[in-house]
Amino acid sequence: MSSPKDPKKHLLYLYPRRFHFVAKDIEALQRHRSITEHQFNTGPKWLLPLDYLRQFLFLTIHLLKGHRNVIAHFAGHHTVLPTALGFKVRIIIAGSDACSFPGIHYGSFRKPLMRLAIAFSMRRAAQLLPVHRSLVRFENGFSDFGPREQGYARFITDLRTPSMEVPYGFDVEAWPLPAEERDPRTVLCVATGVEPGNAVHFRKGVDLIIASARSLPEHRFTVVGAARADAYHELPPNMRILGGCSPAELRELYADHGIYVQPSVMEGFPNALCEAMLMGCIPIASGVTSMPEIIGDSGAIIEERQCEMLVNAIRKLSAIPADQVMRRRRAVHDRIIPFTMDRRVKTLLSCVDEIK
Repeated sequence: MSSPKDPKKHLLYLYPRRFHFVAKDIEALQRHRSITEHQFNTGPKWLLPLDYLRQFLFLTIHLLKGHRNVIAHFAGHHTVLPTALGFKVRIIIAGSDACSFPGIHYGSFRKPLMRLAIAFSMRRAAQLLPVHRSLVRFENGFSDFGPREQGYARFITDLRTPSMEVPYGFDVEAWPLPAEERDPRTVLCVATGVEPGNAVHFRKGVDLIIASARSLPEHRFTVVGAARADAYHELPPNMRILGGCSPAELRELYADHGIYVQPSVMEGFPNALCEAMLMGCIPIASGVTSMPEIIGDSGAIIEERQCEMLVNAIRKLSAIPADQVMRRRRAVHDRIIPFTMDRRVKTLLSCVDEIK
């Protein structure tokens, strides 16, 4: 690790909330650089002026220390002040900051004030680092919850800030491929924060999964990550919805399920999908942003938000002959091998060191 007294090597890491993938970044970067992190959002929206004041004081202290390098996860209110104050800011574009889906109350660009904050920040940033190149521009043909033309460059005109794709990284040893057999008719989805009818419920396609469970009574379905596991009522008997899980519990669930489904309206570079694939879950996902490239021909892609398409894909993949299943699981696992955390960290640090 570089000395904390070396201001050129010190990194400020800013984020709205400390999500799982944010924590992974910080932990990995700390092996190489001295880092000070700052969470912007502290509570309700009415605290936004206080959050700006808190961040202004934080940034002022680091300006006086000679710290100029900033990595920010997502673009938003937390990237306005560092770009305005002259910090060298690299913004990781992760998904919600590249879209607008008013029909499910999702996407930063559907909010006028947030849209202004993102545009201001992206125009003044040193570099934009989308987790997948599709987040710059992509066509939304999967759902009618938002406009067809999506991507941050579609919402911000004349954007000239340099950009580079930097995918998320994964620890292969943390998500090992099990050798044990598992029931091919078991279906899993991770939907952190899901509640009946909220944005996560529709964005992750939990309504489609519930409908699919009713159509496939011989299969067993699990959704993980509910804000309140008891909030869902009248589920089909072959389905359960669980609350949040530790990494160890999640590993057990991945190892116990044959198929992982991600019928999402929008994703950046979904961590849960990649972790499930490392552990050999055969994937089904929507044809949105990075997911067709992540999956390739190892699983199935559904192009429209229709229960029938998801049901047909589940039926097809759960009927793979037993003598071919393990070979398919290895192929699924191997799709994620190139996306290492070491590769991601080296790329992030090279971006920081290139801009003096």
